[in-house]
Amino acid sequence: MQKTFSEAFNEHLEKTGARVTDIANKSGVKKDSLYALKRGTTRNMGVDDAIRVAAAFGETVEEFMGLSPAQVRDQLAEQIARLTPQEQAILEASLAAILSQRADDGQAAPQGVATAKSPADPKGD
Repeated sequence: MQKTFSEAFNEHLEKTGARVTDIANKSGVKKDSLYALKRGTTRNMGVDDAIRVAAAFGETVEEFMGLSPAQVRDQLAEQIARLTPQEQAILEASLAAILSQRADDGQAAPQGVATAKSPADPKGD
Protein backbone atom coordinates (compact mmCIF):
# COMPACT_ATOMS: atom_id res chain seq x y z
CA MET A 1 0.00 0.00 0.00
CA GLN A 2 1.24 3.47 -0.85
CA LYS A 3 2.14 5.71 2.05
CA THR A 4 0.39 9.00 2.65
CA PHE A 5 2.05 12.35 2.16
CA SER A 6 1.88 12.77 5.94
CA GLU A 7 3.86 9.56 6.46
CA ALA A 8 6.46 10.61 3.88
CA PHE A 9 6.68 14.06 5.49
CA ASN A 10 7.34 12.57 8.93
CA GLU A 11 9.94 10.19 7.50
CA HIS A 12 11.76 13.10 5.86
CA LEU A 13 11.63 15.23 9.00
CA GLU A 14 13.13 12.37 10.99
CA LYS A 15 15.73 11.48 8.34
CA THR A 16 16.94 15.04 7.81
CA GLY A 17 16.40 16.52 11.26
CA ALA A 18 14.53 19.42 9.66
CA ARG A 19 11.91 21.29 11.65
CA VAL A 20 8.43 22.18 10.45
CA THR A 21 9.37 25.86 10.63
CA ASP A 22 12.40 25.24 8.37
CA ILE A 23 10.24 23.53 5.76
CA ALA A 24 7.55 26.21 5.99
CA ASN A 25 10.18 28.90 5.34
CA LYS A 26 11.79 27.00 2.47
CA SER A 27 8.55 25.93 0.81
CA GLY A 28 6.20 28.83 1.46
CA VAL A 29 3.58 26.38 2.74
CA LYS A 30 1.77 27.51 5.89
CA LYS A 31 3.12 26.11 9.15
CA ASP A 32 -0.41 25.14 10.23
CA SER A 33 -0.75 22.92 7.15
CA LEU A 34 2.61 21.30 7.83
CA TYR A 35 1.84 20.72 11.51
CA ALA A 36 -1.44 19.05 10.45
CA LEU A 37 0.61 16.76 8.22
CA LYS A 38 3.04 16.05 11.04
CA ARG A 39 0.22 15.17 13.46
CA GLY A 40 -1.54 13.11 10.82
CA THR A 41 -4.77 15.12 11.01
CA THR A 42 -4.17 15.83 7.31
CA ARG A 43 -2.90 12.83 5.37
CA ASN A 44 -2.36 14.45 1.96
CA MET A 45 -2.19 17.95 0.49
CA GLY A 46 -2.79 19.79 -2.75
CA VAL A 47 -0.46 19.28 -5.68
CA ASP A 48 1.13 22.75 -5.58
CA ASP A 49 1.92 22.52 -1.86
CA ALA A 50 3.15 18.92 -2.23
CA ILE A 51 5.56 20.02 -4.96
CA ARG A 52 6.85 22.86 -2.77
CA VAL A 53 7.30 20.63 0.28
CA ALA A 54 9.13 17.93 -1.69
CA ALA A 55 11.34 20.60 -3.29
CA ALA A 56 12.20 21.94 0.18
CA PHE A 57 13.74 18.51 0.79
CA GLY A 58 15.47 18.63 -2.61
CA GLU A 59 13.23 16.00 -4.18
CA THR A 60 10.43 15.58 -6.67
CA VAL A 61 7.07 14.48 -5.29
CA GLU A 62 7.67 11.01 -6.72
CA GLU A 63 11.05 10.75 -4.98
CA PHE A 64 9.56 12.19 -1.79
CA MET A 65 6.85 9.52 -1.82
CA GLY A 66 9.35 6.76 -2.61
CA LEU A 67 7.75 5.90 -5.95
CA SER A 68 9.69 4.30 -8.77
CA PRO A 69 9.15 5.46 -12.36
CA ALA A 70 7.33 2.17 -13.05
CA GLN A 71 4.94 2.79 -10.14
CA VAL A 72 4.23 6.31 -11.38
CA ARG A 73 3.50 4.99 -14.88
CA ASP A 74 1.24 2.23 -13.51
CA GLN A 75 -0.73 4.67 -11.36
CA LEU A 76 -1.12 7.06 -14.26
CA ALA A 77 -2.27 4.26 -16.57
CA GLU A 78 -4.83 3.13 -13.98
CA GLN A 79 -6.19 6.65 -13.65
CA ILE A 80 -6.40 7.13 -17.40
CA ALA A 81 -8.19 3.80 -17.78
CA ARG A 82 -10.96 5.07 -15.47
CA LEU A 83 -11.67 8.04 -17.77
CA THR A 84 -14.36 7.94 -20.43
CA PRO A 85 -13.17 7.85 -24.06
CA GLN A 86 -14.15 11.52 -24.37
CA GLU A 87 -12.15 12.44 -21.26
CA GLN A 88 -9.18 10.46 -22.58
CA ALA A 89 -9.36 12.41 -25.86
CA ILE A 90 -9.42 15.70 -23.92
CA LEU A 91 -6.42 14.58 -21.86
CA GLU A 92 -4.49 13.54 -24.97
CA ALA A 93 -5.23 16.88 -26.66
CA SER A 94 -4.19 18.76 -23.51
CA LEU A 95 -0.91 16.85 -23.32
CA ALA A 96 -0.22 17.51 -26.99
CA ALA A 97 -0.84 21.23 -26.45
CA ILE A 98 1.45 21.34 -23.41
CA LEU A 99 4.25 19.54 -25.24
CA SER A 100 3.81 21.74 -28.30
CA GLN A 101 3.99 24.88 -26.15
CA ARG A 102 7.09 23.56 -24.42
CA ALA A 103 8.73 22.93 -27.80
CA ASP A 104 7.73 26.41 -29.01
CA ASP A 105 9.28 27.91 -25.86
CA GLY A 106 12.47 25.93 -26.43
CA GLN A 107 12.10 23.98 -23.20
CA ALA A 108 13.66 20.54 -23.06
CA ALA A 109 11.70 17.55 -21.90
CA PRO A 110 12.48 16.31 -18.38
CA GLN A 111 15.41 13.88 -18.28
CA GLY A 112 14.47 10.35 -19.29
CA VAL A 113 11.30 11.43 -21.09
CA ALA A 114 10.91 10.69 -24.77
CA THR A 115 9.08 13.37 -26.72
CA ALA A 116 8.94 11.72 -30.15
CA LYS A 117 6.33 9.15 -29.12
CA SER A 118 2.73 9.78 -28.26
CA PRO A 119 1.54 8.58 -24.85
CA ALA A 120 0.97 4.85 -24.65
CA ASP A 121 -2.60 3.68 -24.66
CA PRO A 122 -3.17 2.31 -21.14
CA LYS A 123 -5.88 -0.08 -22.38
CA GLY A 124 -3.67 -1.52 -25.10
CA ASP A 125 -6.18 -0.56 -27.83
